[in-house]
Amino acid sequence: MKNPLVSVIVPVYNHQQYIVECLDSIFEQSYKNIEVIIIDDGSNDDSVKVINEYISDKQLNIFKLYTQSNQGVCKTLNRGVTLAKGDFITICASDDILVSDSISARLDYLVNNEDLLGVIGDALLIDSDSNIVDSSAMQKLYRANYNRLVHNIVYEQVLNWSVVGPTFMCKKCLYDVIGLYDEKLLVEDRDFYLRLLAINKLGFIEKSVAGYRIHLNNTSRKSIKSIANVLNQVAISNINHAEKFKGILNVFLKSHKIDLYLLKGEFNYVRFYILFCVRAFRKLSARFILCFQS
Repeated sequence: MKNPLVSVIVPVYNHQQYIVECLDSIFEQSYKNIEVIIIDDGSNDDSVKVINEYISDKQLNIFKLYTQSNQGVCKTLNRGVTLAKGDFITICASDDILVSDSISARLDYLVNNEDLLGVIGDALLIDSDSNIVDSSAMQKLYRANYNRLVHNIVYEQVLNWSVVGPTFMCKKCLYDVIGLYDEKLLVEDRDFYLRLLAINKLGFIEKSVAGYRIHLNNTSRKSIKSIANVLNQVAISNINHAEKFKGILNVFLKSHKIDLYLLKGEFNYVRFYILFCVRAFRKLSARFILCFQS
């Protein structure tokens, strides 16, 4: 397949201060055969105005803006996938950025690895002012192991989750194989990647292909109650897909039933502390297991 069309989906929600930098990083990609599907998910700031001005000023017909009432990330991404015309799809949140050869590097990987349906890379860790905090978000935030990501990505990602930012690209047909994003969930990524890991069709490129922004408005980094809500969603995803895996991976995923029990009912700081201890023990156990994986 020569020069295939790549669809870039940009979900937007209240990121007027970052969206121009995000769109610039896409516009300046070394790979040019792209379409950009921007979906504003009911922003109540000036994101839509800023995007319309950006598209108008640059006279870009490859950039298309769609607006909707607030639907949440899963419905927004599913709309983007449905609208996409490309044979390949990548996603870039409106507060993140892509490095200049991000699309070409991941596209080349997928074209050269025909048996795989998706690929992830690493990301630069950037702050609210776009300063580079670290050259590897995966290693800084999750102590990811590059060797295992290359040679045993299923074990590494099930036991030591480390996917960050807009580093994912896939063949569009992947969604026919494992389905769209689960709209019953508020957090889409763990559920989606477990389905992909279960069929062992995900690869890893040893390169930072994006900039992943850490700031106070990151959904997963707000109050303890918000964190508890995310943990609940992750636990549900782990339990729902446990039977797709065998052995220690199955046990690890099923162990999140403890998390659900501790998170059940009215929020309680004592339960949250116990959950913290359970998760710390599980993480240490997972790292011990991973020491024996190539």
